[in-house]
Amino acid sequence: MIAQKPAIKARSLLFLILPTTDAPFQVRLGLQTYNDQLQASGDFTIMNCPSIKEAVLQAKSIVQSLGLVYADDFTLVLPMFPTHTSEQEAQLINNAWMIKEEADAQGWDFSRILPSPDF
Repeated sequence: MIAQKPAIKARSLLFLILPTTDAPFQVRLGLQTYNDQLQASGDFTIMNCPSIKEAVLQAKSIVQSLGLVYADDFTLVLPMFPTHTSEQEAQLINNAWMIKEEADAQGWDFSRILPSPDF
């Protein structure tokens, strides 16, 4: 009997954009297996992203080059970083809106919390 290759799906793209810094920033492309015999998750760190759109393009390139598929609930995530000034809060909100707009344009979800069991 031939062993079935586990289905590995892209689950999320985590944006690590601190409200105290500008580009470049990192993102993490979360992956998960969907197979009863093998359950695993992991991620690819994409470094030096100059913009939100470029981060998404780089993640899409990885998904395509590895022959992966997107989970039905693929999610762009901007975690809730602490802010200390009104300027930092405004920058965090601005980043969240730009990421949400990109998620909407791609037909993906947006969240401020990682989907379980990623990371």
